[in-house]
Amino acid sequence: MKNKLTISAILILLLLIPFTFSDRNDSITPQILSDSTVGFYQTSTCSISLIEFYLQNQNANIYFNSNDYADIKCFGKITGVDKVNNSYMVSIGTNTSINLLLQSSLWFIIFLLIPKNKTEKIFSIRFSLLIPILLITQYFGENRFYSKTNIIHSNDLSISNYYLFAVFIFYFLFCVVFYDVFKDRYLNLINYLPYVFLLVGTFSGMNLNIYLIIGSLFGIQSLVINKKFKMPDFIYFIFSIFWLINTNNNEFFFDGDKLRGFSNSSYNITSQIFWIVIFYLFIRGFLFLVKESKAYFDIEKFMKNSLIVSSLLILFGILGSQSPIINFFNFYIFGQNKRGMREFSSIAGNTWRGFSSSAESIGEFFAFTLLIFVYCLVSKKINVLNPYSLLLFPVLYGLYRANNFAAISSTSLILLIFFLINTNFYKVYRFYILSGIAAFSFISVISYLYLQDYEYLSTELVYEATLHQDFYGDPNSYKSFLQVEQKMQERDLNSILYNSENFQNASTSYRFLVDIFTQNFNIPFVPNVVAVISIISMLINRTEMWGIFIAKYSPNLLEAMFGSGPMQLNGYLYKHDVRLDVPKYKLEALFLPHSSILDILIFFGFFGLFITVGSILYLIMKNYNLGIFKILTIFMLVNLLKSDSILYINSLLFFLFCIMGLYYYENSDPNE
Repeated sequence: MKNKLTISAILILLLLIPFTFSDRNDSITPQILSDSTVGFYQTSTCSISLIEFYLQNQNANIYFNSNDYADIKCFGKITGVDKVNNSYMVSIGTNTSINLLLQSSLWFIIFLLIPKNKTEKIFSIRFSLLIPILLITQYFGENRFYSKTNIIHSNDLSISNYYLFAVFIFYFLFCVVFYDVFKDRYLNLINYLPYVFLLVGTFSGMNLNIYLIIGSLFGIQSLVINKKFKMPDFIYFIFSIFWLINTNNNEFFFDGDKLRGFSNSSYNITSQIFWIVIFYLFIRGFLFLVKESKAYFDIEKFMKNSLIVSSLLILFGILGSQSPIINFFNFYIFGQNKRGMREFSSIAGNTWRGFSSSAESIGEFFAFTLLIFVYCLVSKKINVLNPYSLLLFPVLYGLYRANNFAAISSTSLILLIFFLINTNFYKVYRFYILSGIAAFSFISVISYLYLQDYEYLSTELVYEATLHQDFYGDPNSYKSFLQVEQKMQERDLNSILYNSENFQNASTSYRFLVDIFTQNFNIPFVPNVVAVISIISMLINRTEMWGIFIAKYSPNLLEAMFGSGPMQLNGYLYKHDVRLDVPKYKLEALFLPHSSILDILIFFGFFGLFITVGSILYLIMKNYNLGIFKILTIFMLVNLLKSDSILYINSLLFFLFCIMGLYYYENSDPNE
């Protein structure tokens, strides 16, 4: 307890001190912020610390913005003030290089709170020194990103470039500290995995996440300890060759937005090599942790940590929405890749993402926590009056505010099935119950198709995709809409597509789907594949987003088969021009595929998607027991159909944890 108090005190000091520094010898003092003093702050930059300013201006309508491009001497100080509408935008100097040093120190101190394990496996630190070399390559491959976020950035490969030399030394020390902190703690890490949703770990001003580095270091240890490659390694190597062969350097640039820290901002050979290697090491390192931690995994401890994290997410989300300075420190301390909500009200009247970057992702985590709690309640016979049970209320509140219908409905259905199969009634009448459910499902599907008009449902996805293609040059979008609607009613897609100009403007995926949708590809009494996908998209409310995906996704043959490479969204976002048929205020939005299945298709192509989904379904079918990992894997798989959660490093870790738990703990209790 004494050690934890000491660590907490150090954390507070590390947090506050850099934001209190200012020149006490000058005559510049903070003034109350108003329209008349905006000019004062614009001419007195880098002279007043954040804490000084806030003590003088606690009641103003302020939004604190991170200025990562600021000079080192401006760190923690006011670098400018502007008035936007009725709010004052106050820029705080947060130099990227200082962020890397300060945030790493903060997070490593937090990692010291994880209890040590009893045994220690000898790690080899020698090969870990390859990671600094790998991390330096990112500065060359993503030069455009770092030149915009770090005032001292330079990618000149010369002896006089002290910036790169200092960065290399820092990463070298990072590896040394990693070795010292985790060599006798790594077996306990899995029990504290839920904290990745609280400590997100993205460095401010960088396209890098601390878990990406730590995972790659464990990946190196895995290679050193196991000293052998398996079939998945060879498959990944083959995919990598095709990714590199297909790479064409271009000017596409993706600043990451809410995916910052876990997305490739550029499309060139160097950035491709960096992300291919670090993604491989990251995944291999995490799988190594899951496997090695089998004997130390405690489902009840994991459940308690999930409840604690869920409650803290609600707490910090509410505080951040009410207090601008807490909102700023939430972003900086926890390494958010996107600022938390500035208001307590919901987005568009329904979702509230609070602390998280994604309402869908955080909704899935709350549902995930609920499933684990109920499983422990039923299977582990934990006391329902356990003090931790009170933390279930923030979980339910967070799930309600996130308004993730897919997570709520799938959780309810899974819990209903789970309770049912644990009753004697199910054991006695199992055949009749399953037969009744199958018959009810079949009748429901047929009724839905009949009542909703099958012809409409089966064509709606292609209709949406057609609307978003750049087929008609008429600036009157409603006139274009009527033209497309008429052709769809006539089911005359070929006359739209096989116009010479339209064919060139159409994405390759759109051409492919239209070909499948024509009569030449239909088999009697077998539903058309495109029609089935269209019906599913209508059922889960993804028709518009998937229509936009079809319009934008235009891969060549290699990309279609093997993908563009891990975390590479540049080609999908910017390669093919489309005409989005959406309201003007949405035109600047980040149009992601809104399906992790489609994300996998972009990254790894049809072959990668087939291998991934096939392997998961095989594990589910092979494992006969409805244990916690099978429940969680099914839940994640259902929800990933309509969410981009694998694009967030914390959600991807949870998804991998479910799959690997199903693999390593197959047909057994993880605590046995």
